[in-house]
Amino acid sequence: MKRQFVAMLQEGDVVNDYFVAIRKDLRDQSSGGKFLGMVFKDRTGEIGGVLWTNAAAVSRLFEVGDVVNVRGTVTSYQDRLQVRVDQVLPMRQGEYQYEDLVDMPADTEQRLQQFKDILDTIQNDWLKKLNGLFLADSGFMSVFTRASAGKKWHHAQPGGLMRHCYEMARVACLMAELFPDLDRDVLLTGIFVHDAGKLEEMTHDLCVDYTTAGKLIGHLEIGADMVRRKIAQIDGFPELLRLQVLHCVLSHHGELANGSPIVPKTLEAIVLYHIDNLDAQADAVARVMRETREKRLEWSDFLPLIERQIWAGEK
Repeated sequence: MKRQFVAMLQEGDVVNDYFVAIRKDLRDQSSGGKFLGMVFKDRTGEIGGVLWTNAAAVSRLFEVGDVVNVRGTVTSYQDRLQVRVDQVLPMRQGEYQYEDLVDMPADTEQRLQQFKDILDTIQNDWLKKLNGLFLADSGFMSVFTRASAGKKWHHAQPGGLMRHCYEMARVACLMAELFPDLDRDVLLTGIFVHDAGKLEEMTHDLCVDYTTAGKLIGHLEIGADMVRRKIAQIDGFPELLRLQVLHCVLSHHGELANGSPIVPKTLEAIVLYHIDNLDAQADAVARVMRETREKRLEWSDFLPLIERQIWAGEK
């Protein structure tokens, strides 16, 4: 049974427990030797680690994504806690509890059903068939339900991708009420499949990382190909509708500089892009605020990704 979690570690603690190794880097010491930099995580957070002796040999004992038993002492470096590691040993399946290492929200199944209920309101028969093929694909849905939307920034936990789509769908329903020219069915379908490529772009197990396909192609093209293959199974699917859905997938990053091969050129694609960005940024900033408050601070660290600090409220 796991007794020590990242969130409870304090400077001076002696660590002897298991974590997921999510990063390892063998680096040169100024003295000429090697040291091993690592990052460990469990369901409560992440903490860095450093090992100074036998670094090369130890680095060969485990891979990123392995569950490892870590022995060492918690120290502080540049105002951050880290573990000065004495030993890292890989563990076998059955020697650890998956639930200790992965923060799976308790309401995942409820959110999934609520998302399906929204998709059930789609009226367009062709889009019903397209969504139905994805929903009936047990392999797809198994990964979709547990997938993270990202590695660190937004919805970065098991079930995060599905939750992201559900939240976007809620906003989309309101937008459709406000803007009658908006094709609600195309928008909701676009939301369902816009990040489908992330199922193959990243691994979705104990460690979330980018696959070779993810690094070489990216989730926009992977997702568009997934949509193309499903549509090919539907005889007579209208070509213009096919183009509209694919346009939503391929343009949802909004700008060429953000990785979109095409910018949004339909009302549905423009709204999808902004809903996607709004939900992602709101989730990320809310997480930063929670983490900052847990440290009993008023302001977050500087966040290079958005080039600012976040105010978490008065201490």
